[in-house]
Formats: sequence, structure tokens, C-alpha cells
Amino acid sequence: MLVIFLTVLTQIGGIIWIICWLQLTIFGYKKKKKHYFNYFNYFKIKLLYFLAFYLFATFAIIPLASEKYSNRVALPIFEESNLQPTTIWTCILNRHYVKPQLKEALFRIGKDFDKKYPNSKVRYLDANFPFYTGFPLLPHISHNDGKKIDLSFFYLDKETGKPTHEKPSFSGYGIYEEPQKGEINQPAICLKQSWYYDIGKYAKIYSHKEDYSFDAERTNYLMKLIIKEKSLKKFFLEPHLKNRFNITSPKWRFHGCKAARHDDHVHVQL
Repeated sequence: MLVIFLTVLTQIGGIIWIICWLQLTIFGYKKKKKHYFNYFNYFKIKLLYFLAFYLFATFAIIPLASEKYSNRVALPIFEESNLQPTTIWTCILNRHYVKPQLKEALFRIGKDFDKKYPNSKVRYLDANFPFYTGFPLLPHISHNDGKKIDLSFFYLDKETGKPTHEKPSFSGYGIYEEPQKGEINQPAICLKQSWYYDIGKYAKIYSHKEDYSFDAERTNYLMKLIIKEKSLKKFFLEPHLKNRFNITSPKWRFHGCKAARHDDHVHVQL
């Protein structure tokens, strides 16, 4: 179960756990016969060894192997070309891999965004795993080929009313910009057909929604840059936000009621 969990969460974690377990089982068997440490200490050593091996592989081996064998590149862990992850855990869990063309497109969007809002960073959420087209990046349905990525919305500090780089949710998901009065309420329609539509709320982990408000100005400008970027084929956004931003581009698509709702982030793809 642990191997399955690590594989679903990180793609490579299950394999690394098996490698570490095989190595330390042989080593641990010899050590236990000499009574150098008890089973509990052995487990701690195994766990620490796994974490060290996993982090080394994640940041030193996997990026090179993914680029060579899957034509997927890692997005920046720290700020580069005005692009950075919403949370470092996206990178630690190996969920930040994309095709080179998508990385270049995101860099162009980040640089253009910086020209108008120099103190604001474009932040990405889940992208794709490093290997194998078709391998699911749960709970996403389509993030399996290196061509898709989710981008964060922008927010204001409620107390000061000023733009902030902080997000109301640790993961970046699950804090919805709900339909306003008079707007189409697609979530209400879709939730009658599928519970999955609201799955994003389980990914927020913890939140401080009361401290932030939706920044429509900067988020709308991000949509304009997405539409402007020629290499991007389409993007998903809730209909009420599409109408609120007066989006008429054919790149906008409704994702359907069987997917997760998109009023806490925007999904873009090549």
C-alpha cells in the first residue's frame, strides 16, 4: 500500500522505496545479527535513507532523465522569468514537468506579465509527472502528456486592499471564486451530475480565505496573455468568470461536468 501511495503521489516514490528497502533489508539483516540496533532504529534509518535518496533523485537525476527519455523539462523551483511554483511541494512531488514548448510559453507569459505588474509573479500549480504519456496525475484527468498545467489566480490582501503574492490555500486549490448574483452557476448545475466537480476543495489542506479577496484585474490580465500566446491551444475557466472577463476567444473551452471545477485556477495546454 505504501508503494502504491508513493507511486500515485510522486510517480517515482514507489520505485525508490523498493530500491531502498532491498538495499537496507540486506544491510539491516547483517546488522541485526550483530545486535547493533533494534527494529525501531532500523526503521528510522530506512526512512531517512529513503528521504535522502528520494530528494537526490528528484532534484539531480529525474530532471536529466525526463528530458532525455520523455522530452519533458522541469519548471523552475525558484523564480525564473517571473515564473515560480505556488508551493515548493509541487516540485518535491515531481508534479512540475512539461514539454519544452510549454515551458517557453510560460516564460513568455511571465515576462510579459512582469512588464505591467513588476512586483507580481506568475505562479504555477500541478503540471505533469516526468515520465510516460498516459500515467495519471491524480486527481487530474488530463495531466498525463506534458502539455497541460494549472496556473494560480491572483489575490488582494483584504486588510490593506493591496495586491499580494500570497494565496488563500496552501496548495493553491480549493478556494473558489463563486458566481455572483446574476451570473451562470455552472458548479451548481454540474454538482447535480457529479460529486467530482467539487473535488478541488479537498486539496486546499488548510486555508486563510478570510484574509484574501479575488484580484480580478491581475487575473484578467493573465487570461489576456494566455489568449495572446500562440502556442497555447486552449484553456479551461468557469463560465461565470469567462463572462465576467468578457472572454470571446475560441481558446476558451468548457471542461465539462465530469472534470473538476475551474474557478480556483486556470488550466492551460499546448
